[in-house]
Amino acid sequence: MVIEGNPPAKPRRRIGDVLVEARMCTRAQVDEAFAYTREHGGRLGAALINLGYLTEDQLKSSLASQLGLSTCEVESLAPPEEMMRLLPEDFVREREVIPLGIEGRSLVLGMTNPGDEQVLVDVRKMTGYRFIEPRLVGDSSFRRFVEMRYPPPVVIERLEIDGLGDAVRALRGEIEFDGKPLVGFIDWLLKYAVDQRASDIHVEPYDEVVRIRLRIDGALKTILAPPANVGAPIASRLKVMAHMDIAERRKPQDGHILLETDDDDLHFRVSSLPIVHGEKVCIRLLKKEAHLADLARLGFSPGQLAVIKRVAAMPQGMILVTGPTGSGKTTTLHAVLNHINDPDINIVTIEDPVEQTLPGINHVQVTEKGGVTFAAALRSILRQDPDVVFVGEMRDPEVAAIAVKAALTGHLVLSTLHTNGTVESFTRLGDMGIPPYLVATSVQLVVAQRLVRRLCTKCSRVTPVPQATIDRFRLTPEQVKTALHKLPVGCEACSRSGYRGRVAVYEMVAPGAALREAIRTGKGEAEMAEAARDGGAVFMWEAGIARALAGETSFDEVLRTIPAPDAE
Repeated sequence: MVIEGNPPAKPRRRIGDVLVEARMCTRAQVDEAFAYTREHGGRLGAALINLGYLTEDQLKSSLASQLGLSTCEVESLAPPEEMMRLLPEDFVREREVIPLGIEGRSLVLGMTNPGDEQVLVDVRKMTGYRFIEPRLVGDSSFRRFVEMRYPPPVVIERLEIDGLGDAVRALRGEIEFDGKPLVGFIDWLLKYAVDQRASDIHVEPYDEVVRIRLRIDGALKTILAPPANVGAPIASRLKVMAHMDIAERRKPQDGHILLETDDDDLHFRVSSLPIVHGEKVCIRLLKKEAHLADLARLGFSPGQLAVIKRVAAMPQGMILVTGPTGSGKTTTLHAVLNHINDPDINIVTIEDPVEQTLPGINHVQVTEKGGVTFAAALRSILRQDPDVVFVGEMRDPEVAAIAVKAALTGHLVLSTLHTNGTVESFTRLGDMGIPPYLVATSVQLVVAQRLVRRLCTKCSRVTPVPQATIDRFRLTPEQVKTALHKLPVGCEACSRSGYRGRVAVYEMVAPGAALREAIRTGKGEAEMAEAARDGGAVFMWEAGIARALAGETSFDEVLRTIPAPDAE
């Protein structure tokens, strides 16, 4: 539908009526969503999505049908810079429009609210295009696009305040990005990431821009999106600092940066990867955070803390921590090591890489090229009279067999696995060739964990638990009655995300007699899970719900992070 001039207003049915007629939601749900908008602001469609009554795709389909428009996914589009310059950034953000391209004589305009005719009038005046073809863009798609193309103004302001005006001009393409502006910007970026509590920095070249993102509390956030021509200088400077070969752009490389500051030495692990538009660089911040080495501050319940301390005091056996990459497994096991660290015992670790060292503990770095593999290092360590051995990852049958044997011959062995939960760990060891009777005898404790974002304490808002949430999570009346249900809002303290920091959700199983028998006799995971539950285990999904009911995190975050029971 191409619009010319200032079209007369057309009567339109309300979106709530359309959704009810299409049986996408009930009238009661629409009324609840209206009440939500009165309290929290925003549009009806966004409220229905937040309350869990429909998805954004369903909303877009209804709106498109109502207005007779086509939809678009802006993630798949890359408007050139000359198109983006047609409209000021403030106008794009405020009116939620995106100049996507030119088709014939028409300006294709992405809009989250195509019914706003005043926006069409304003765009026509600002661009000079008489013909405009609106395309419907979802709210979340618009937010992702804006984050990609327009970094937060606060970052540019911070660069200016820190005296890096030349770097700002270089990032805007106004001057050449080399020499002092480049060196100063890279040093600033590394320190800024540390200040923002980031775990990783991603520098990603695309056709039109270079996207620079920080992973904060497990979520990636775009901080800068300079023109594409600054990507190569940034990548080259990082490779120089990491002692990598800047002439080699066709193969992945790894390196390390040490940045000395007045307060502390900062360590970064650097990885480069050739992609279509250049080299993507990922930088992992290797931070030493003393509080994370304290078991009592990791978020265990009093009962869980008592169990893990009891098992850690055993002279032999195996403790396993399982979960996906980035779930905090190594942090948990380092806290266990720190708890039992004593001059009277010999503790040795095998890690790849050694990201943090603990005083009094011997750390071994795996170097495959030098012949120091997990298996070879573990064999050598067992000849070093160890009391406690930490194996960074149980990654193959050979390492698993040596570790289990060590756990049965007078050593306390700690290690990690990549499984979804505790019960799957027993099956995984069996898949690695460990006989069930040895698994049942050697494993003393399995901890599965996930990290969920913690709601910002300054802006999160207490609200009643929506009926859709009650149904989705099968909450009991007692749980709803005592719930401290909160929703993320967003403020300066949390960078408008609604979350600040993360909290761990734990599932812990210390096998009792019934579970050991189920493992020894080769029972299935369902039977093992039942035996673990009978022994008092609280599983991950339930632990995540408890965090949300306590107001520590949101139910959306539980859904995002933890596999639901029916999805496993």
